[in-house]
Amino acid sequence: MIIINRKIVIIIIIGILCLGGILYFFLGLEKVSSDTSTVSITDAANRTVQVPVQVNRVVGTGTSNRNIIYLNSSDKLVGVEQIESSSAGGWENQLPYMIANPELRNLPVIGDARKNLVNYEKIIELDPDVIFAGNPQQAVDIQNKTGIPTVVVYVGAVETPEQMDKYKESLKIMGKVLGKETRADELVNYIDSCQEDLANRTRNVSSNKTVYVGGQVYYGAHDITSTNPHYPPFTLLNANNIASVINTTANATSHAQIDREQLIKWNPDVIFIESGSLTSVMNDTSKHPEYNDLKAIQDGNVYEVLSCCYDKDIMFADAYYIGKILYPEQFSDVDPGEKANEIFMEFNGGSGGSVYDTFKTQFGEFKELDLRTL
Repeated sequence: MIIINRKIVIIIIIGILCLGGILYFFLGLEKVSSDTSTVSITDAANRTVQVPVQVNRVVGTGTSNRNIIYLNSSDKLVGVEQIESSSAGGWENQLPYMIANPELRNLPVIGDARKNLVNYEKIIELDPDVIFAGNPQQAVDIQNKTGIPTVVVYVGAVETPEQMDKYKESLKIMGKVLGKETRADELVNYIDSCQEDLANRTRNVSSNKTVYVGGQVYYGAHDITSTNPHYPPFTLLNANNIASVINTTANATSHAQIDREQLIKWNPDVIFIESGSLTSVMNDTSKHPEYNDLKAIQDGNVYEVLSCCYDKDIMFADAYYIGKILYPEQFSDVDPGEKANEIFMEFNGGSGGSVYDTFKTQFGEFKELDLRTL
């Protein structure tokens, strides 16, 4: 009997030791897993940020939400900025990525990009895993006030090769954070293909025409004297932007307001008007008959383009249409509307096909304009 009890005791002890070993093994794994639950990211401002390996909830400030959507991560968005919302003053029905994803317009508002405002309390309430921000100082402020990892990404225009490189790198950074690295590579490759195609079509070819973009939308609509000396579609097409003499440095603003007399003096061969400012431009030209002296207006070489702003899909769609106007032989195989649909689909996913049709019926389209006044 005593022997049996000893055996039982020994069995119990062995069982306890085995159980302890098993617990140590799994607890050890749990500790390793805990230690590797974050990953180090170097963002666009060269900041090192620890972000969760698994990201399910995100918000973006500084209009970085468009890139989250481009990366097929709209299901992770828990908030939008006022400009993207259906609230009063929102531009959600003029932004391609929101037209393609109308369900996002009613998400909670976490700030106002136009005023560089952030609603820290609302962000804390929404509890995202990661926040993307459009500039370093904003990122530091957000992270300090919310305690949530905040990653800087490039959201500006791509008017120089350096800016384009920053933008592509930001897509890859965001892809890594969102678990969408393959999608980021796909999108960068598509952008590369568009750049290469436009460059090949216009390389060593001159349209022999000076061009000008008027009514550039910049924090709202403007008249015909609102322009861009570094207008990206012109750059992509190697076109002769007559306003390029202004603000020629790489750090110059993408917007310039010139004098009426300067435009008349330049007298460009072809003028393109951004659709978002068309009403303002028409009102301006109707009040000033001296615009009738412009060669482009006299010859009927004025055309409407979509408001480019910082939407890269619009930028490429505009570039193909402008290419069709300036280099008809080189773009003879391009239907601008069909190409726009392709581009919006590539950037915005399956529902992107509705974007150009929405623009055509509500906001403007690729077409010739008559700005002559009586």
